[in-house]
Amino acid sequence: MSRIETKGPGRWSPDARVEGSALHVPKTSEIIARWLRRELLRSRPSPGDALPSEVELRERFGVSRPTIREAVRILETQHLVRVARGASGGARFTLPEARMVSESTGIYLQAHGTTQAELNEARIAIEPRLIGFLAGRLSPEAIASLRTEIDRQAAALDDVVAYSRSHEDFYALLSALCPNRLIALELLTLRDLIQAQTELVGEAWVQALPQSREGMVRHVEVKRRVVDHLAAGEAAAAEALWTRMLEAQQRLTTELGVGDNPIEAL
Repeated sequence: MSRIETKGPGRWSPDARVEGSALHVPKTSEIIARWLRRELLRSRPSPGDALPSEVELRERFGVSRPTIREAVRILETQHLVRVARGASGGARFTLPEARMVSESTGIYLQAHGTTQAELNEARIAIEPRLIGFLAGRLSPEAIASLRTEIDRQAAALDDVVAYSRSHEDFYALLSALCPNRLIALELLTLRDLIQAQTELVGEAWVQALPQSREGMVRHVEVKRRVVDHLAAGEAAAAEALWTRMLEAQQRLTTELGVGDNPIEAL
């Protein structure tokens, strides 16, 4: 890492940001954190690798200890650094996990009063396209792993907890197999949001289980057909089936009387 100029940015500096009608000039710690983040993501150290010591960073940037510590705290909140305390501690590089996106998304939605029905509506609008993207892009081995997961869900029809967990695992598997990182992240975020809501409305689901078992069987069969379409590269057919499945879940949410309930974060 090379030494950078740490004086305040000029009026037209690219480090100046417009916030509302005022020009926001970031603090020195924010500039250092941004520079360190770029260097970390450019050099891609291994998770667990140590950052330069606090003394080295102070000498490199010519700033005070509190400024360096604040910069490191910024990176810590961004899940790029883990700070260990003690004699053998220090700041170490870590890769952000998808759950941090899920948690932030869930908290935002819950804070703004998003309902179960709204979440379902959004899923109907978004999910089918994510699923359709995978059509023709999965290897025979990937298709086989999806079918195995569906078999596991089919075997759990009489165990609502295992059934729901397998449904969530199906999203995780789709994400792991997806060749596009942003779409993979969207699938994991949806998985985590679904998991949180399943736990929230689980009691109502269990009470409806006897009359909804037929719907669960149909759900599994739809997944089998969707995977067949993915294997054949038939995106439109896969999207149409997934849409109908989500619409059925929306109707069940309404029947259970939980559509107006607010969602909860993880």
